[in-house]
Amino acid sequence: MKRKVTAALTGLVVLALLLWLGALAWSRHEVQSRMAGQVADINALAGVRAINTIDRDGFFSASGTLRVIMADNDADAPAGVIDWRVAYGILSTRFSGQGDIRTRDGKALLADELSKGEQVDFDARIRHLSHDLTLNARFPDTMRYQGQSGQGQNSQDQNSQGQNSQGQNTQTQGMTLLLSGARLGLDENEQGLRLDGQWSELAQQGPRRQVHLGETHWSMLFPADDAEQTVDTSEGRPGRLDSLDITDARLQRQGGLPLTLSNLHLEGSTHHERQEFSYLLKAQLGNAAFSEQQLGSASLDAVVRRINEPAARALLQIMGRDIRQRWQNARQQAPLDNAGPQGTAAGEVRDSNDVHDLASLMAPWQEAFFAVMSDSPQVVVHQLQLESPMLDQQMHLDGELTLDGANIKTTRVEQLQTSWGRAAFKRRLDGQFTLHNAPPLLALVAGQSPDQDTLELAIRKGVFLINDEPWFLLN
Repeated sequence: MKRKVTAALTGLVVLALLLWLGALAWSRHEVQSRMAGQVADINALAGVRAINTIDRDGFFSASGTLRVIMADNDADAPAGVIDWRVAYGILSTRFSGQGDIRTRDGKALLADELSKGEQVDFDARIRHLSHDLTLNARFPDTMRYQGQSGQGQNSQDQNSQGQNSQGQNTQTQGMTLLLSGARLGLDENEQGLRLDGQWSELAQQGPRRQVHLGETHWSMLFPADDAEQTVDTSEGRPGRLDSLDITDARLQRQGGLPLTLSNLHLEGSTHHERQEFSYLLKAQLGNAAFSEQQLGSASLDAVVRRINEPAARALLQIMGRDIRQRWQNARQQAPLDNAGPQGTAAGEVRDSNDVHDLASLMAPWQEAFFAVMSDSPQVVVHQLQLESPMLDQQMHLDGELTLDGANIKTTRVEQLQTSWGRAAFKRRLDGQFTLHNAPPLLALVAGQSPDQDTLELAIRKGVFLINDEPWFLLN
């Protein structure tokens, strides 16, 4: 009897072990198939190629390296490199690893340039039964970029023989960028894909202005195509959902007084209907202050609609191709720029056109850019609420502004660089807004009676009107 019991127990243990090994083999196959699918999805993107190399392939765990590079075979192009490790499990599989962006000479952007030897730490988990994916990425605690202006670079080049102090002084005119406590999360399930990010501090300081953002949280939700839609609006099928929370923000120009914003909350969503999309926006501002003067709080409920969706997608594709081409041209032109004074001058002119002149930036994309406006986009303000201690009362604004898109595809950037071209473009604007509960001081400034607490604001054929009286020309 004991032998039969022992044999039965042994058979159950062997059967359980075989089932466990079979389940582990199945989950291992599922994970490898999913990894191959993700690599294929990356390779399907234009201009990008992914190479996944498996260094060790065991039954219980594996490790390897994923490289994401530009598909134009440019040997000097930087590559995203992730050294990954995977531990297979029956119900879930865990991924971990570190990543960085490496150049051809082996330097790492994060570890060698922006932080003190730190990279991005990844931790992910795949649940096999539900196929859910959760990923968390932790960036270096502090990342700092120290740049320098073109003037600083030229000063160093011209004074490299015995005038280092002057070069060091001009280098301080460059931009400094600081990012601390950055985190990124990804959660993919049957409802869609959600991206969440945060940082504790983002600061930018340059020769002209300083910008500081405190604790910041943002998220983007991309619903799955077959996900159940719980929101039904008149704007069409809901799409991406966005949210942003900033505890405090500070902007100060060189020699000017600071502007401080606190408790800023934004939430928006895209909506698709036929060949157009709209964007619904709600915003709240807890307080704004200019130096020591409290300006007040505000809230906004608005929508931007009638955006030509095919044209917008085409614009993004054109911009992506053009940015890659400009990067390649800059790499090829770099040796010529360093060859002598003429090369340096050409580089300065190119930087001026590409960075400081917005019109020159838009020129290569102008046809696709103006095509986005061909359906006469409209901004509808359902309610803009303003409350300020300076005026001691609450104001409300509602109305809409429309841009006439008839034949707008023929508009060119060169026209907008002239006074008559800008005036012609502004004559396309047509708007009607109503300001409720206007304070007496504002009514007096508008040329109205102090007891006129409702102001009708309008834009018609390039003229701004208040209560049907012309106020100024939009030129």
